[in-house]
Amino acid sequence: MSAKHRWLNASLAVGSLVLLAACEQKNFETLPAIAPEQLEALGVQTPIKSVHFRDREGEGLLVLSRTDGQATDAENQQEVDKVVLKATLYGRTAERDAFKARWQVEQETTCPGLDLDVDFYTDVSDVSDLNKDGVAELTVASHAFCGGGIDPHDIAIEMREGQASYTITGESLITPAGEDPIGGEREDSASLKAAPQVLRDHMDAVWQQVYKRPWSEASPPSDDDPDDETE
Repeated sequence: MSAKHRWLNASLAVGSLVLLAACEQKNFETLPAIAPEQLEALGVQTPIKSVHFRDREGEGLLVLSRTDGQATDAENQQEVDKVVLKATLYGRTAERDAFKARWQVEQETTCPGLDLDVDFYTDVSDVSDLNKDGVAELTVASHAFCGGGIDPHDIAIEMREGQASYTITGESLITPAGEDPIGGEREDSASLKAAPQVLRDHMDAVWQQVYKRPWSEASPPSDDDPDDETE
């Protein structure tokens, strides 16, 4: 495949995150959505989804955004299409404070004149507290494709809880009519394999929801009910 994509992790102000005393710790809760002008003030150019919440670390705001543009291929100096997906966690300890970035993850995909399909899975990218410990888990899932035929998409799923990170990377499963299935492979990070069962179950459930989503004429779209995706 001609697509070139990479994940760039930039930890911002990690040392300043532990700001709440034990007596100030709060349980996880979702909060009303942030107004669009507040997202603009944070410099978010094209917001796709935002989730506003509070947990033991304070008030948080997960923002997913996308930027489309052009880039120059380093190998042949040709102009290529480029999409950058960005997931950013902002936080603050008091409502009067400004949101500041805690961490940011970028996925960059380039494609030389072929079909380019890159986006978040917004329905499964969300914030939760699965183990009920008051620390939010942030799940971000996306897919990327550059090609001209029926081929699998690259899938990336990451969940963060505090400083811990768990990932699944792999390919979507394509089933052309009358042919053998293509793709469907996945790789779990070592951290995920060693994670508590509730977190592993959650990540597997996200994978099961997205990896069979069709991108070919041979497989028309269906609803996303996991029960309908069993073979």
